[in-house]
Amino acid sequence: MGDVAMTAPVLAEVARRYPQTEIVLLTRGFYEPFFDGIPNLKFHNIDLARYHRGLKGLLRLYRELREAHPDVEQIIDLQDKIYSKLLRKLYRVAKGKSYHNINKGRAEKKALTAMPDKGKVMRPLRTSIERYADVFREAGFDIPAIGTDLEAYRQRRTVPAALGVGKEAGEYWIGLAPFAQHKGKVYPLEKMRTVALMLIERYPQVRIFIFGGGDEERQLAEAAAQDARTGRCLSVVGKFSLREEIDLMANLDLMVSMDSSAMHMASLVGVPVVSVWGATHPYAGFLGLGQSMEDAVGLDMDCRPCSVYGHKECWRGDYACLNDLPPERVFERIAAHLK
Repeated sequence: MGDVAMTAPVLAEVARRYPQTEIVLLTRGFYEPFFDGIPNLKFHNIDLARYHRGLKGLLRLYRELREAHPDVEQIIDLQDKIYSKLLRKLYRVAKGKSYHNINKGRAEKKALTAMPDKGKVMRPLRTSIERYADVFREAGFDIPAIGTDLEAYRQRRTVPAALGVGKEAGEYWIGLAPFAQHKGKVYPLEKMRTVALMLIERYPQVRIFIFGGGDEERQLAEAAAQDARTGRCLSVVGKFSLREEIDLMANLDLMVSMDSSAMHMASLVGVPVVSVWGATHPYAGFLGLGQSMEDAVGLDMDCRPCSVYGHKECWRGDYACLNDLPPERVFERIAAHLK
């Protein structure tokens, strides 16, 4: 989900500089709100879990595309996964269409995530957003560096009516997204609850909204909101569509998240993010667009990062990169924005 969100500013720049070019985007229809306002962009919904699954499903997708978009001239592959490799080769063999695909820098990332005694190279890598833009550059599009001025992406959107509260004068709205797909990226919920309580106790002007997805996350978020016992901490998990969630995020003053899609969604609407990093690291290129390294909170450990995506088991067995990170460190970074 975060990967898809990071393509949006690149496609917006392509559409702005090449208004006569039509782009057909293959992605899940659920992600369409990420691309609101981008002209000349058409969506083709893909369902790799069911309808377009396997070789038979891929051939079905290829036939759909040929019928719906017969004038495709180039294939831009921003994923370089097995299904996209096969699809672009079908276009190449059957239609003679050229394609360009992303260079994910796998060798560099392998060196970044290696153990210290296995040749670890600790240095910032090219951002994923610029890697996406590079594919268009190689295809002949003159695309400048994607802007990193966060304020330039700031949007004014209406708060969803179903939220039931409006922003009062002097209030400071903070989003809290304490969940992530993999264990290596999730700050212990008890510690994050401590951060939220510290904010509520010390800053009476703060209102907190907890974001997430799924039944388990909804239950945890609602329990955390009740623990606050002040009415100034609300769970919005499962209550809004993706577009409405983005509308709400646009009204935040700050987002607090893991290395997760919430960081990238907030970045799309120009909201600063204090992000918490464990097994992963911003050096891998996944820091939100326009976000500051100062706001990326994590422990300095010689084994970090041990994973690009946070899915690997901790080689130490204790996830010290997350469990040993004191809540005060996260709180202090948030407080720097409250000043």
